[in-house]
Amino acid sequence: MRLLIGILALLIALPQAARADDANEIDLKLFGEDVVEGWQGCRFSLWQADRDPERDSYAYVLFAPIPDGEALPAWVKIGQDVISVAKQDIGSAETGMLEPVQLYKSTDGDLTVLLEIESQQRSDRGIEIEDARLTFLKNDKFPFPVRVKGLNGCLDDVGDAESLAAEAEPAVPGDGISLSQPVDIDSLDQVPAPILAAIAEQAPECEPQATAGYSTAYTVNDAVTLWQLPCNLYASRGSNVFVLRWTYQPDVATVLMIPQVPGSGEPETAELLEATVDPATATVTSVSLDRGGDCGTFAKFQLEDAPGETIEFRLLEQRSKTDCDGVQSDPAEFPLVYESR
Repeated sequence: MRLLIGILALLIALPQAARADDANEIDLKLFGEDVVEGWQGCRFSLWQADRDPERDSYAYVLFAPIPDGEALPAWVKIGQDVISVAKQDIGSAETGMLEPVQLYKSTDGDLTVLLEIESQQRSDRGIEIEDARLTFLKNDKFPFPVRVKGLNGCLDDVGDAESLAAEAEPAVPGDGISLSQPVDIDSLDQVPAPILAAIAEQAPECEPQATAGYSTAYTVNDAVTLWQLPCNLYASRGSNVFVLRWTYQPDVATVLMIPQVPGSGEPETAELLEATVDPATATVTSVSLDRGGDCGTFAKFQLEDAPGETIEFRLLEQRSKTDCDGVQSDPAEFPLVYESR
């Protein structure tokens, strides 16, 4: 690591005259809500030292959501492109604070980001970064250093998120909840290991490794995060599995089971076919159609609070059309089989 820092120091010390060529400069951009999409949960965020993300529309240099106690790959913006950079395992500060030197790399290896934290302290929000430097290294470009401040923790002003949650009425009376806006994950490598372990143990027929790995994380509250992962790919459709993870028990994850129509005798399953999530109402719909698309089933579920600081699915309605007559219609208008009351 000392060698790396030494090399960076030499590169950063290049004559300023040599930096005049725009073609060799990294086109670093500041960003705000245009990239973070209103994320109100815990985060690891760095912003330009002379800006304030609560005041300036464009202030962030690096931003990583922390949906369940573990930061996701971070976002940076180069030109018009938002690039995901993953933290490399380079050790621990062993002080309860952040590692003073951290390294991030893009998936393709084209972009490297070095973080050097010079001053940090704890606060009610988490760990406040008072002075740090980010250095961006990109193939065939001059290094680009920027002074930053930051936060590893949770905002103490979550009024906007709470008001949005209050406005999101459950689809039916009961202990309905609302979810944060989704955080999209483009690789299983970015999914915490306890979640994949829970799937392997609790839903062994589910094979996310046989899929493209596109997943989504939703914050339920400060303690719980819901993950939606691809499960299996079939001839004309795919399935998802939903997993809970707890902030204060990061090694624990639980696969949510899907209830069936009461009295049907059908066993619970972990898979939902063609699942679509509505974060505002925390409802999930599932559609299973035949190849012609004119018959099949439609189901709607409510995610709601359950004892033990957890959540579970409740079946709201199920519809089915068994007559494959070639006439296509909205699955949500198929004949009603069951409705929760």
